[in-house]
Amino acid sequence: PDFISPSGRSMRSMPCNGKLISQLRKKIGWTQGELARRAGFSERLIVKAEASQNIAPSTLSIIAEALTEGGETVVLQELSADPAILAKEFFLSTYKHGPKSLDINRHFISPDLVVHFAGDPTVFPFAGSHIGIDASRKAFELFYSVIQPPKDHSEIESIQFVSTGHGALVWGETWAHPIGVPMSGPMKFAIKLDFRNGLMTVFDDRFDTFEGAKYFAEAIKAEQLPAV
Repeated sequence: PDFISPSGRSMRSMPCNGKLISQLRKKIGWTQGELARRAGFSERLIVKAEASQNIAPSTLSIIAEALTEGGETVVLQELSADPAILAKEFFLSTYKHGPKSLDINRHFISPDLVVHFAGDPTVFPFAGSHIGIDASRKAFELFYSVIQPPKDHSEIESIQFVSTGHGALVWGETWAHPIGVPMSGPMKFAIKLDFRNGLMTVFDDRFDTFEGAKYFAEAIKAEQLPAV
């Protein structure tokens, strides 16, 4: 039967969390050949899985069982999606849907999500740690009440999405700017996302707060934004 992946899709195979499979295998001390033997598959299939290629859910379930028997508890949901792919899916949604992105992607968002935006709350109204889905939703609403994403979504292609096994790192440059005050150049940012059991549990956004504060001051001076 088809498997409902963390991305909400019914799939017979999916790009798996190869980084995590590799990390757990090495932690146990197994070679790819040893994991293959214990799971009853070819070493070629393990190489394919660790490269985050499409793997059948039934196969991933057996790999999860083998790793658990080796002493590293892991569930199918943790192996059934590449965090980097989910991170990119979430980012594309934020460009297209703004503050609605959490609800649109609720199928892979933890109800205990923690959202953190860097900066001073007296400068950036969305700054700080926001715990739980309701507070996280409010944080994104605040973010998009003062930040205008670029209309051209092409910058997403230059952003890096890298799996860490239990999450993803995202970094690059963005032209998103305070409403009414376009920037003279892109701003660097880095975001850390954590996943547990296939659900995003942490969204930690770090950006150039010094540069951002200058643009916010310009927006307030131009009366495009209210003073915080």
